[in-house]
Amino acid sequence: MINKHNNRLIWISWAVLMPIIFYYAHVVSPLGQIEKASFFIIFCLFLVVANMPIQINDATFSFILGISILVFLKYGLFAELLITQMGYAFLYIRLSLTRKTLYRMPLNSLMFAICSVGSAIFYKLFGGTIGFSGTSEMINNLVPLLIYTLVSFGINQIILYVITIKLFKKDAKMFNREFRWDLFISLLMYPIGISLYLMLETKGYLTLFYMAIYYIILMVILNSLSSALNMNKYLKQTMNISQKMTQRMEEDNVIDEFFDQLTNLIPVTYGTLYLMNDDQLKLKRFFQNSAEEKDNNKPIINNLFEGSITEKVFSEKKEFIFNRRSQWFTNDHKKYINAESLLSIPIIKNKQVIGVLTLASEQKNAYKRYQVVMVEILALYLAIAIENARFYLETKMKSETDSLTGLYNFQYLEALIKSEFVRLKTFEIKSISLLLMDLDHFKRVNDLYGHQAGNEVLYEVAQRIKSIVQKKGIVARFGGEEFSVLLVNYDENETFLIAEEIRTSLENIPFFVTDHMKNENQKIKLTITASIGAAIAPNVANEPTDLIRCADRAMYSDAKNAGRNKVALYSK
Repeated sequence: MINKHNNRLIWISWAVLMPIIFYYAHVVSPLGQIEKASFFIIFCLFLVVANMPIQINDATFSFILGISILVFLKYGLFAELLITQMGYAFLYIRLSLTRKTLYRMPLNSLMFAICSVGSAIFYKLFGGTIGFSGTSEMINNLVPLLIYTLVSFGINQIILYVITIKLFKKDAKMFNREFRWDLFISLLMYPIGISLYLMLETKGYLTLFYMAIYYIILMVILNSLSSALNMNKYLKQTMNISQKMTQRMEEDNVIDEFFDQLTNLIPVTYGTLYLMNDDQLKLKRFFQNSAEEKDNNKPIINNLFEGSITEKVFSEKKEFIFNRRSQWFTNDHKKYINAESLLSIPIIKNKQVIGVLTLASEQKNAYKRYQVVMVEILALYLAIAIENARFYLETKMKSETDSLTGLYNFQYLEALIKSEFVRLKTFEIKSISLLLMDLDHFKRVNDLYGHQAGNEVLYEVAQRIKSIVQKKGIVARFGGEEFSVLLVNYDENETFLIAEEIRTSLENIPFFVTDHMKNENQKIKLTITASIGAAIAPNVANEPTDLIRCADRAMYSDAKNAGRNKVALYSK
């Protein structure tokens, strides 16, 4: 997208230069007597060619240059300029350019006009003539006409290169695959333009009428073939994307990968993904693919579901596709601010709607039927990948957490300490503090009130420690009635204060548990204390095992043996 200054500059340049170009063309090559039937058929043929390009894979070509050569040789520069501009004007009307892309009309109009004038000047310089007849005159004009074709191609390539670099601020290479393809098409149009001119001179304008029919049939056949080839290509890309999604083990990363890959395949400006959660369809992701709009035009995304296409798709369990904004006036207009085309599909698994994917694009007629099929397949792969990610997360959580308290377990803590020591040795962090705490006389709770009462105490202790530590560090169950806290970048005084806060919280706030030994729902008031040992690396430890051992020594040797219910810092 171009900025407002460049947009204004394009329109001003077009308004100033086009009258000058037309005046010059009229002076050097005035429009004389023409056969109205021939000119009308040529104009209609140009419209057919311009509006029905032939697509093969990613390449697009048409006979536009061939028709331009025909008009130029028959009637001169002014007629060629006039019919080209009129033809493209009809094309722009059919495309229904949006407000943001309207600049393409004057830009392309000016570019084609410059190509017409530039190639005509070189044609004259090399001795070319207009309106000739006969084989000898044609032979004399072959070289000038080849120059005409190459100059038209060259000017077009140079202008496109400058536009890409200056207006769109993108890196570009002039001599790339598209350059070679366009050169091939231009050289192909050289004999076609000559053939069309000779047919018109010798056989009359009805030949052009048959040519238009032939071109339409050829276009339909080749575009049908192209659609099949594109579908096959998209299916291969779909398989590659599905593999990339399944390699992601976290749900958010799976969705990020999906939208990133999807925007490389089809035009996507906005997107919403709804997924079933707790038997309700809930918004999982609102996607926006325009940095400019992210900064300046933040859409309204409240009440996304009510009165939206998503709601309609979910209730009717079928897809909807719209080619322009006026076809889908719903609450979606509030969140898809500048969108024109819209595609919304249900994500169905086991005959049940498990989600709804809605895509919107600023382009009109953005989504083709074979692309809809591809999106449906990708959406199903997305649902499967999300399901796998959720299962992986659930399994991972079970392997890393303690089922009773919900805290991390010793295996997770041990692995985390090792990774933090890597950061410590590379100076990413300054220190690692480990607190180990053991509940004092905990065996008495189990003996007097039952193990279930002991479990209630362990769960409550875990919650209190978590509420104190919060985001300062990681809390884990070390084993049995032992707990641990891992802190990063805390000095001795700060570490001691956190440990002391935990100790006093346990001591000062009573615990209420059920007396399971008496089979009664009677609540027993208990006072629970803990002995806490702390060690800090690199002060007293250089390896993970050393840190754990030092904290353990501080807990037993200095806290337990000193009378329990104490905090002890290990020191050498």
